[in-house]
Order: sequence, then structure tokens, then C-alpha cells
Amino acid sequence: MALITLASAKSSGVTTTALALALSSTKRTLLAECDPAGGTIRTGYLQGRTTAAVGLHRLATAQRDGTLADVFEQHLVALDQAGHRLLLPGLTDPTQTPSLAGTWEPLHRLLRVMEEDGYDVLVDAGRVVVESATSISSTYSPAPLLRRADLVLLVVRANTQSVAAAAPVIRVLREDLDRHGTGSTALRLAVIEDGPFKANQIASSLGVPVVASLPYDTATASALDSGDSVRGRFELAPLIRAGRSAHQELTLNATRRRLHLTPRPGQEAARV
Repeated sequence: MALITLASAKSSGVTTTALALALSSTKRTLLAECDPAGGTIRTGYLQGRTTAAVGLHRLATAQRDGTLADVFEQHLVALDQAGHRLLLPGLTDPTQTPSLAGTWEPLHRLLRVMEEDGYDVLVDAGRVVVESATSISSTYSPAPLLRRADLVLLVVRANTQSVAAAAPVIRVLREDLDRHGTGSTALRLAVIEDGPFKANQIASSLGVPVVASLPYDTATASALDSGDSVRGRFELAPLIRAGRSAHQELTLNATRRRLHLTPRPGQEAARV
């Protein structure tokens, strides 16, 4: 199991990518929609089948009341009929973001509890909000969910504009993760094949490994955005098949990184 946070330098289809990964997973999965710009899955893919009575925006109040751990699971809704894939719906208004500044850390702990209970956890952190040349914003972004993730998956399109926008954000993320997180080795790329560049070219240009290449499948992406039916069998849609293939590489990378970060017995004793 792993906690993977998805983000982008600019709007690059983070929510669609996160939703495709959640729906293509063969394991129990929780998608937390933590984009500071607001959530779209409630009114899009779910077509309003859940109300604003639940979701991320309610958790700040619960945290202040000391009831967050008690009510957290009441704010999760099913993404599929079997209930194997869950969603924490996102904000209904981006002005709610600053009120969550004290909630991200306890939310991270609750997501880890879900992970220990057998869920793969995906976090949609939206566009990275930069505070300085060395730091992401702790007020206007879910910074702890980036800094504590097993992997930070930056979604990049395979075109000049997207790659150029990603370069300066990667520099800031490296600095921030090294100073405040578990290290810049968490960084990985998910490439949407919407342009002339190959994954290896983008990895070389940005200096970050690519662990997922997703087709520019506008029909499936549109269906995920709107909640409309996918033409043909859902599981055979190109984006869903690619998402299913990406899970193995994501899990492998997250596991290897955890092993690298976990102190060996001798190292632990030396610290004591």
C-alpha cells in the first residue's frame, strides 16, 4: 500500500489522472480531492449524487471541534457500486483553503490509517502553490500531503508549454521536499501523451523519472469529467488500461523508496 500525491505546475489534468488511477486500481483505493482550487468530482463524475454536507470543507470544523478522527469516514463516499473505491470530495469554494491549514497534518495521519487498513491512497493536490524559491505554500496548498507522501507524482503534458512550466516548480519542490519532507527522491512524473515529446525526453529534460505514461484519450477523460458513460467497455478504455498498467510501477517505486528510507537495524542503534 502507498500514499501518492498528484500535483501539477499548471492545470494539466491532475484530477482526471487521479480519478483514472483510482478507478483502474484492482485494490481498495481512497482518492482524497485536496486541490486548493476546489473539487470537481462531486459535480462531474458523480453528477451531484452526493451533497455538500460531506467533504473536505467540513473537516476544518471537525478538527477545531476535536471530532475529526470520529467523523472522518462519514465524509467518504463510494466511487463504485461495490464501495471498493472511496472519495473524499473536495472543497466547494477555493476561499475555504486557508481554513484547512491546521487540518492537513491530522488528515495525513488519518489517510495513513486508511493505508494501514489496506487502501492505496491517492491525493489530488492540484496545482502546486509556490511561496518562495525554496518553499511551497503552507497556507494555500496541502503542503504536508506533498511532504509526507511516498511519491509526489507531477503530472506533465508532453508539450513544450507544460514541460517549460514544470521546470521551475520542480526546482522549488526539490528544495521544499529536501528541507521539510522526506526528500526530493519522492518526485516522479506522470506524462500525458499530448504532444511531440517522448517520456524519456521529458525525464531527461526535467531530471525526474517517469513512472506513468498515459494516452491522450479525450473520450475517456471527458466521460470521467462529466460522469457520462464511456463508449465500449470501461475497463478496455485506453486511459483506464494505461492506469491499470501504471499501478505496478507506482507500487514498485513507492516500496523501493520506503525501504531506502527505513533505517537498517545497525543504523537505528547508531542513532540511539
